[in-house]
Amino acid sequence: MKKVLPKLFRNILRGKTGAKKLKDRVIHLPDDLIKPEGFLVYSGPEESDVWPAIFIMNTLHREFPGKKLAVICSKRDRVLFNMLRLRPAVHSYEGRPRIPDMIEEDSISPGSILVHPYTTVLSADEKVLSGVPCRIRMAPLSHSSPYINFRVKTKATVYPDILSEMCSTIGLNYDADWKPAVPNRIEELVENKIAPVSGRMLPYIVTTPSALSILEKRKAEIPLRTVSLSGKNSDFDHLDREIKTVIIADATAVLTDSDDQWGDACAHDVPVAGLDRSGNFLKWKDRVPASNDDEFAEAWVRLLKKGW
Repeated sequence: MKKVLPKLFRNILRGKTGAKKLKDRVIHLPDDLIKPEGFLVYSGPEESDVWPAIFIMNTLHREFPGKKLAVICSKRDRVLFNMLRLRPAVHSYEGRPRIPDMIEEDSISPGSILVHPYTTVLSADEKVLSGVPCRIRMAPLSHSSPYINFRVKTKATVYPDILSEMCSTIGLNYDADWKPAVPNRIEELVENKIAPVSGRMLPYIVTTPSALSILEKRKAEIPLRTVSLSGKNSDFDHLDREIKTVIIADATAVLTDSDDQWGDACAHDVPVAGLDRSGNFLKWKDRVPASNDDEFAEAWVRLLKKGW
């Protein structure tokens, strides 16, 4: 990491830390960057927020063996960190993001580096970011924020390229080939849920009732069994986050207007056609969701022709 410090300082803009929002903290360069006590990754409140946090945590584990690794995440998402090679210390909040009451003090020591793996700081993030004592708070922000004092500028606008470029800038080798691993015990559980009689899963497509309805009205071809993870007629609506994620990871394709299903499919490299009416879907390399019903139907036809 010493070799890239000159480049690092050219590419990182130090944010101005407002006295009213954050306590003054002295940063010792270059030691705080070269020899951090550990890393604390913040995972935001939206369901797709967990994937940038998991992907950056994988690289930190590989690049800093033996260092303390911790994450603050939604209680809903804490089980997904089992998909890493080594599970970090996971501290979770319910509802609006906050620093959990029972968090161990050394998990967020001043000498650890906070990593905010997103391009913006939302109002929901501010309580956590202003409360952690980490001297360095790093993020690939598109615009500066008083809550981040090391902004790593990236040209990339989609994941995981944003994380890859940020890592390259600070001298880390990003693992571009890695994807989350499905725990064997959950794999077996999913097989029993999808095929309770035979125990042998046949190919299936994960969808939502509303997304499927759009294609049915247009008499689009649906060549495989469909599995809906939500809705009153779904057999899987009651399942927890981890099991639903693995159902998506094992799917042949995903057809959805749900942000969380879109993010899960992208993270596990599952072919997906998405309808994003709000414009808030996770931005992922080589994946562009449709913005209206007609575009969505066309995207599905293209996916069928391309195959999987």
